[in-house]
Amino acid sequence: MDLSTVKLIEYGVAFLALYVTIFYILIYLQNRKHLGDIPPSKGWEPKISIVIPAYNEKRNIARCLDSILSSNYPKEKLELLVIDDGSEDNTFEIAKAYEKKGVKVFHKKNSGKANSLNYGIKRATGEILATLDADSYILPDTIRKMLPHFNEEAVVAVTAAVKTEPPKNFIQELQKVEYIYTLFSRRILCFIDAVHVTPGPFSMFRKWIFDEIGGFDPDNILEDQDIAMRIQSYNYKIRSSLTASVYTEVPKSFMGLLKQRTRWHRGGLHNAAKYAKLIGPKYGDLGMIVMPLGLIAVAAIFAVIFVSIYYYFFTIHPAFVDMGSFLFLINPIHIIGVTILILTLGWVFAGMHFFRGEGINPLMVLVYIVSYAYLITLFWFAAIFKELTLKKMTWESG
Repeated sequence: MDLSTVKLIEYGVAFLALYVTIFYILIYLQNRKHLGDIPPSKGWEPKISIVIPAYNEKRNIARCLDSILSSNYPKEKLELLVIDDGSEDNTFEIAKAYEKKGVKVFHKKNSGKANSLNYGIKRATGEILATLDADSYILPDTIRKMLPHFNEEAVVAVTAAVKTEPPKNFIQELQKVEYIYTLFSRRILCFIDAVHVTPGPFSMFRKWIFDEIGGFDPDNILEDQDIAMRIQSYNYKIRSSLTASVYTEVPKSFMGLLKQRTRWHRGGLHNAAKYAKLIGPKYGDLGMIVMPLGLIAVAAIFAVIFVSIYYYFFTIHPAFVDMGSFLFLINPIHIIGVTILILTLGWVFAGMHFFRGEGINPLMVLVYIVSYAYLITLFWFAAIFKELTLKKMTWESG
C-alpha cells in the first residue's frame, strides 16, 4: 500500500474525529444552561415498583435495600421486589429478612439477569417500574428527581446519574472519571432524542411499555442497551437526569475491567447489527448521526492502528529525526490532531466542571484523556477476537 492511500485513511479518521468533537460541543453550547434542569414537578406520585435482580450479592443487597427504604418517596407507594437468581451464597436469606419491612422476595433457578427482570416485571403492580442492580444504591432524593422527566407523554424511560462508589485504587479512579464523562455525554444526547442505553444500576420506565415492546431479551448480554434501542425503534423518548444519583460497584482490577468491557463491546456489536434498522431519517439525529457514527468509529479505531503501524515500520522513526528536520515533518494532520486534543480537553473539563462537587482529581482527567484511546482499542481487540473465535457470550466470560 502506498503512502497516498495511508494519508487518505489518516485524514479520513482525523476528519471524523474533528466532526464528532465539534458536533457534541455545538450541542453542549446550545443547551449548556439547561444541563441540570429538572422539569417542574406536578405533584405526581405514582406507585413505583422497583425490581432488583440479585445473584451472589450478599455483600451488597442490604445496602441496596436500605437505600430505597431511606428514600423520601412515600413508602406506601413503593413496591420492592428482589428476584434471587439462584444465588449460591446467602443473598436470599439476607433479602428475606427485609420482608418484615414490606419487601417482596422471590427465589428462582439461575437463568440470567434479563429473565430475572422479566420475572419481576410480571409480578410488579406499579404504574412506573424501576430496575435497580443489587450492587448499586440510590440517594434519598433520587426517585423524586427522576419522576418530573416523565412530564412529556412520549417519554417512557428516564435514566439516573450513574456514578461509581468511592474508588479504592487507580483503576477505580480512572473509571470514576469515565462514568462522569459518559453521564455528561448521555445528557447531551437527550437534547437530540438519541439516548440509546438505560443503565442497569437504576432506570425507570412506564410499565405499559413492556406490554407494547416486550420485556428484556434473555439472550442479550447487554440487555440495558437492547431495551433502550428497542424503545427508540418504536419512536418513544428516553430522558437522562444529571442530578438523580445512583452509585454502583465497578471492577477493582484491570483484568476485571477488561472482562466487563469486552462483554460490553461484544454486546454493543450485536445490538448495532440487530438495530441497524434505526439508521435513517425516520429516527432523527439518532438515525442520521449517532448510529452511523458509532459504526464508523469502530472502523476508525482499526484504521488508526493500521496507520500507526505503517508509520512505525515503513517510515523514518521519530527517534532518528533531529529538531530541525522535525519541523519540516509537521503537516496539516498534526495541526488537526492538536485541534482535536484541545477541543477534547475543553469538552471533558466542561463535564468535570459541571460535576465539580464529585471530587474529581484533575490529574486523573488528564490520565483518562491520554490513556482512554489505548484502553478502548484494547477492549475492541479483545471483543473482536472473541467474536472471530466464536466464543460464546456470557456474563462470566465476556
